[in-house]
Amino acid sequence: MADVIISTGDVKGEYEVLDTIFALGSGEAGLFTRAPDNAFKGVKSELISKCKNLGGNAVIFCQFEYRITVNEGLFGNKQGVEIFAYGTAVRMKR
Repeated sequence: MADVIISTGDVKGEYEVLDTIFALGSGEAGLFTRAPDNAFKGVKSELISKCKNLGGNAVIFCQFEYRITVNEGLFGNKQGVEIFAYGTAVRMKR
């Protein structure tokens, strides 16, 4: 199966609606990493996985929300981020 399309809008072409899916991604800032980047990659990866498990090849009308987190660390508090996402898994008709 080809890569799964993640879109915040509609896609051109005919498709079959499979289900609404939800995902959560989180990340903490590190020495060489950025928390939002990690969280966004994680949430998109989870949407893709759930879509593929349903036999789909696109997630349309995705919505993304976030919140800042603070966790205790060895050397003080660490700031992180959680991203919540949902969309409609579809199978594009060829």
